[in-house]
Amino acid sequence: YVEIPDEPGALATIVSLIAFQRISIKNIGITHNREIATGSLRLELYEENEVEHAATVLREKNYLVTIPEM
Repeated sequence: YVEIPDEPGALATIVSLIAFQRISIKNIGITHNREIATGSLRLELYEENEVEHAATVLREKNYLVTIPEM
């Protein structure tokens, strides 16, 4: 899960950051909370090692990333 702001291009930025790492997204979903003007982006990737890699890349760009325990 990645917390994203409710603003134009927010989703495109996340997807681009992951694509530049040559990581494919298997599934994607957005939960939006209008009260606090942010959304939680749920990304499902193909490989477990890609999850950690994507999380590291996004955290380096100051995104709040949460990986649920399986």
